[in-house]
Amino acid sequence: MMNKIKKYIGFFLCLVAVVACKEDYEYPLGGGNPIMTLNEVPTTALFGDSIPFNVHVSDDGKALSTLKAQLYFSGDLVSETIIRTKEYGNYNGKIYVPFLKNIPDGTAQLKFVLENVGMVKNEQQKDLALSRPDFPYLTLVDSDGEEYRMEKESLYHYSVTGNFPQALRARIKSPKVGENGNELIFGKSVDNQIIVGETADLISFSGTETAYEVTLNVLTYEHGPLVEMTFDGEDMIALDADSYYVQKTLTQGQTIQVTGVELAEWWVDPDYFIKGTDGGLTFLPMSGEYRVVADTESKSFAIARMEGENEATLGDDGHGALWLMGWGVGSPSLDSQFGWNPGAAYCVAEISAKKYQFTGIAGPEQGSSLGQRFRTDYLDFKFFFQNGWGGEFSSLTLAAGSESLIKLTSSWNIGLADGVTLEEGATYVLTVDLTGGNDNGVVSFAKR
Repeated sequence: MMNKIKKYIGFFLCLVAVVACKEDYEYPLGGGNPIMTLNEVPTTALFGDSIPFNVHVSDDGKALSTLKAQLYFSGDLVSETIIRTKEYGNYNGKIYVPFLKNIPDGTAQLKFVLENVGMVKNEQQKDLALSRPDFPYLTLVDSDGEEYRMEKESLYHYSVTGNFPQALRARIKSPKVGENGNELIFGKSVDNQIIVGETADLISFSGTETAYEVTLNVLTYEHGPLVEMTFDGEDMIALDADSYYVQKTLTQGQTIQVTGVELAEWWVDPDYFIKGTDGGLTFLPMSGEYRVVADTESKSFAIARMEGENEATLGDDGHGALWLMGWGVGSPSLDSQFGWNPGAAYCVAEISAKKYQFTGIAGPEQGSSLGQRFRTDYLDFKFFFQNGWGGEFSSLTLAAGSESLIKLTSSWNIGLADGVTLEEGATYVLTVDLTGGNDNGVVSFAKR
């Protein structure tokens, strides 16, 4: 009986070993002869097409692995379709021809690669004559979904004139052209370049007239009208669809000219600039390196002191950058309160050596106007030595008279004094004086 049990156990172990070996089996390399017949393969196509193909595949008994259709522009692989070939027979597929900037009509290479499980390959290549589609029209689709037909002005060039807002955000779509054509969506990438794709962001246009013309060239991707801003003679660089920046050394008291926008319609931070009657800006803080960001949606500037590519911090000598976070304070209005989010702090202007100032009008928390930067009914904020958590004051004192409006907590947060409400529409000035050292800062708050 014991011998029978041992035999059964041995037989069972053999079965397990066989199954395990089968599961771990790897096809040996080499062997077989992949055979491929190109039944239906186009010889011409348009950029933006999804071109169909039909290929018959087989082998002399070896299992097949994959069929790849690959498209090459000037030797570079630009598109690929991979099909699993479990059985011998005919396979249908499509490969997309990318629609790219500044690619002229020409000849591409369409390569088919059939591979079996032994990694033996059969490759065949066909030339594919490509040309750019000639769209009869394009369609401008704004952020609200409104559509405007763009007429063809000349080869590749389309335009539409309308009563668009000064800051227009839109995508542009094409109709399908040809039997294998696709609707193409022109938009912007994260680095602010025109791209084709359904997930592309909105393109920003900007016109100064009541009615203006929007254009797109589908070969060069030139488009307009655009925001073209200069700040103190330097071109501002696009950060995203609505923001442009420049970083440079600014000198206290210098006059700065801004071009490309109607500066009279813009709000400027009163602690950083005075807007002159000649359309220039006078820079108010201490001289240094600053990054200036122009927001075309809110029509305002945001300024931060910099140290090379990094935001400046407060030095041990009291110079540098002081950062403001918390609630009840915001810029350019209270609709953009700073909160306690690292990276979203406000850089307070150093208006004179070791003295920092933040000026604002008192207003409501919601629906405030530009310049209303203090809440009338609630303040809870504090200063930091960097744009985020980290270094902060270990002690502060209130200047004489300020205690009638604000108070300091044990953690050096600043709030309204008990029972105090700020006068809506009145201007208040918050200052921090570090001339006595960073451990002896004096905070003042007064109605101007």
